Amino acid sequence: MKLSGQATVFNANNFNVEFEVPKSEELQQTRLALLSGDGSKLILANDNDVAIWSVSGKALIGKTQFMGVQQFAKISALAISDDNDKLIVGMSDGAINMATLSTRLNNRFKPHTRPVTHISFLDNEKYWSASQDGKLAYRVFASAEPITEQEFAHRITSLVLGHDSNNMFVSDALKTQLVKPLTGQGAAIQLQYMARFMVFRQAYFINHADLLATSSSKNHLSLWDTQTGEELGTWQSQVETPTATILSMFSNDKGELLTINSDAMLEKWDLTQLNTL
Repeated sequence: MKLSGQATVFNANNFNVEFEVPKSEELQQTRLALLSGDGSKLILANDNDVAIWSVSGKALIGKTQFMGVQQFAKISALAISDDNDKLIVGMSDGAINMATLSTRLNNRFKPHTRPVTHISFLDNEKYWSASQDGKLAYRVFASAEPITEQEFAHRITSLVLGHDSNNMFVSDALKTQLVKPLTGQGAAIQLQYMARFMVFRQAYFINHADLLATSSSKNHLSLWDTQTGEELGTWQSQVETPTATILSMFSNDKGELLTINSDAMLEKWDLTQLNTL
């Protein structure tokens, strides 16, 4: 995806182009991109507009505008449910929009005091939200009351759920990086590293393995054992500019971890080589 609005969906196993947004339908000044869990929907957002495309149908499904409670609030986070019917749009003023695509109904409330940084659906009805205000909350869709809520000492920079929905990873901006069981049973695992502190940005649970991949604010990629919190290794990604950072990660069926950075560079990491560490 480029800032102009150009977006392309690739097959992660063979890199064939599955869909490319036609130039006539590009969403200008695109800031966020999201692919649904089944790969059938592409969602793009700029400051206040969200556009949804069908990848298989290669067509624009619809476009709508989302606002915060404050006048100049911008879209800061996106999530779509597994059934592709519920869309959550987080805003820079701490507001959350909860839209049902089939009925076009939208509920908005403001549970956070700072920008919403991460939203993740657990299933079709429940979701987690995290914010720069340090609050992590678990809610039922369309309800303002949290099922559970936790406050961290610093702003939350990472939040991701495991593919099996058993674990989650959450990190604040200083010293708390936890692999937590979603069921509430079992102890949380704190990541272990030698540095005084580390900044975590993107995170990804590797499919069918007790592994967590994380990226730093720069161009570092780290792998962790989710059972012990042990750091297995840290590597540098290829960049063209000194400030480039990894924006997204995905593992394919070949045992490869794919990363793309802010220089639009795609890299493949062979996870099978971890046996040699």
